[in-house]
Amino acid sequence: MQATLISPLSKAPPVRPGYHAAALPLPAADEGKGALAAWQVRQLTAHIDANLCATLRTTHLAATVGLSVSHFSRAFKNAVGVPARVYVLCRRVAAACEAMLAGDEPLTHIAHAHGFCDQSHFSRAFQMLVGMGPQAWRRSQR
Repeated sequence: MQATLISPLSKAPPVRPGYHAAALPLPAADEGKGALAAWQVRQLTAHIDANLCATLRTTHLAATVGLSVSHFSRAFKNAVGVPARVYVLCRRVAAACEAMLAGDEPLTHIAHAHGFCDQSHFSRAFQMLVGMGPQAWRRSQR
């Protein structure tokens, strides 16, 4: 049974079949008016991926590229296609999927290691993005 990812990053129907814990697709940066430059998107995505277990606030992300919070929020959504908080959530779930495939660590430990406050928060986010609970997804991938 293949798991599916309900991706907020897609413009078409929100189901992407065959999801295998790969990084969520990042649409090409739109360097038009009101969007982040490609180098800013690369810098932010690298920063987000390196700090998934930490609290990532919009104010901190905006400061990373030297923008005000309101300008950053608008520009990030224009460049990536989703708000920064949604992008961070998607990256956390994708990293947690990789961890679930790599070993038999309890879901609670995986949730905490990837920035979720508890297993319930992790399960709700996972269900929303993947379409099934994390334990069911883990079983289906083995």
